[in-house]
Amino acid sequence: MRVHHQGKIVFKILGVLVGLVFIVFGFQERSEISGIQKRGKRVVVEPISKYTEFKKSGSSTYTAEFHFTTEDGRKITAKHSFPEEVLADFKSGKPVEIAYMPNDPSTFVFSSQRAPWTLVMIGAALLVAALVLL
Repeated sequence: MRVHHQGKIVFKILGVLVGLVFIVFGFQERSEISGIQKRGKRVVVEPISKYTEFKKSGSSTYTAEFHFTTEDGRKITAKHSFPEEVLADFKSGKPVEIAYMPNDPSTFVFSSQRAPWTLVMIGAALLVAALVLL
């Protein structure tokens, strides 16, 4: 009986720790995307000619090579993943704007991209589950 109780406490602690790790990484990801969008320079990328699609768990992620010219005239080519909404913009012929970091133009996010809450929500669910269910 005592061993069972100790095992339960260990699982609670592990669940809380894993939940906290997810929450921290989730907020870090959100902060990085928001920071690039706030401090980055904006430019429209050239239309893409081809892309690769990765399907997993009912959702798709796309990867393509993007070309753009920085504010100071540097030509940049960078392989980057992008969401389905950006693909829809390319297919409809809409200009796709990015925000890039002037000191590292290959680090960019799409202007329409929103920082996801996914990791934070998973972490919170794990934390709550560890505290309540175990």
